[in-house]
Amino acid sequence: MPVSVPHGDHPARDREITRCAELLERGARFLLTMHEFPDGDALGSALALALALEQRGKATVVYSPQGAPQNLRFLPGANRIVNSLSREERFDACIACDAGDSSRLGPDLPQAERRGLMLNLDHHPRTRPFGDVNIVDPRAAAVGVLVHRVLARLGHPLTLDIATCLWVSLVCDTGSFRHSNTNPECMAIAKELVDLGVRPGEVTSRMYESQPLQRVRLLSEVLKTLSVGMNGQVAWVTASREIFDLVGTQEETADGFISYPRSIAGVEVALLFREETATHHRVSFRSRGKVDVGAIATRFGGGGHHNAAGCAVEGSLDEVRAIVLREVEKALERFRR
Repeated sequence: MPVSVPHGDHPARDREITRCAELLERGARFLLTMHEFPDGDALGSALALALALEQRGKATVVYSPQGAPQNLRFLPGANRIVNSLSREERFDACIACDAGDSSRLGPDLPQAERRGLMLNLDHHPRTRPFGDVNIVDPRAAAVGVLVHRVLARLGHPLTLDIATCLWVSLVCDTGSFRHSNTNPECMAIAKELVDLGVRPGEVTSRMYESQPLQRVRLLSEVLKTLSVGMNGQVAWVTASREIFDLVGTQEETADGFISYPRSIAGVEVALLFREETATHHRVSFRSRGKVDVGAIATRFGGGGHHNAAGCAVEGSLDEVRAIVLREVEKALERFRR
């Protein structure tokens, strides 16, 4: 049985967890999905919940247009992720994990009459509550924490496979328990998962130390673009189409590269510019805490947390860099005042 971990006195949120558990009990077929280009939290939480539902005799489909990134394909159930859905698919409910906004759920998301009720599990502070049931808690270290709460309400025992998926969720969104969102509830769940048999060293090695050669080659090219500005407070790297084509790899291979500019002493904000097309770019932000990069990303139609966020911006690579860096500079100026 999952441990009962106190997570604050919030009757409304507690009622939503109860409603979610009741819907999961009643339904027979569920669609689980997540934000585009999923990370370990989105995938880990969705797969953990899918595994639990299947153990309860339910049918599940896990949908992600981009599938699982290479370093997370070891996750139990990852091989069953589908990247498209037919128009005939029907579900009793759709469960969105870590999405932030319904627009990030993929082009094949069924219409309301075919997908059933929408359950929204999220912990982004600026999430739009688009679900029929919304379990949104910015204090939760990861969406895996919310899945753990739901499974505890169901009284569902955690298997090693579920525990492994939840562990990856926690590790991803806490930066391996280094970020400021690492709180007592998160650590209590982590202890439970280890007690169930999760081997932190083994899982972490598979996540971060089993990289394909092309990823290392891509990193060597991307680091050549490293720039530092604003008196050493901002650092950024760029993964351009030219670099992707030179190495012969895809955009997802650059996931995590933002940690390198972020690691530079004195840097308050780090950015990764990732060129998808000549006029469409993805921007990832990381902050050491002084600047709310989630607020910056929101101005460009994206979102995220105070210290980690992302968005998509239209324009040439030079234009995108210029307008994004201008907003970062404004944020730093407000802080200096």
